[in-house]
Amino acid sequence: KAKALFGNSHMSTVMLEIASLQEDTFSPKLIIERTGLLGSVVHPLIHRLTDAGQIEYLGRGADGKAKIYRVRHTHIWDAMKKYADGVDDELAKRAS
Repeated sequence: KAKALFGNSHMSTVMLEIASLQEDTFSPKLIIERTGLLGSVVHPLIHRLTDAGQIEYLGRGADGKAKIYRVRHTHIWDAMKKYADGVDDELAKRAS
């Protein structure tokens, strides 16, 4: 379903992870660690989200290596956040 909607089967995973973050800023490394996806999958998706105006590149982190991005607040992220919250609620129900 994600591939039909987003053109890539991993885009929804990456977007849900970004939407579930507590902070508006993140690095691709954080998304890689939290999703378990390869960098070769995550980096192109980050570029697509940047090109689509959904996130913006802020520059390098304090270490001079990590690229830092910020979520641009749009209706898409509002919807993804609601969906991510629903997924979390469903997982909690299943665990109890």
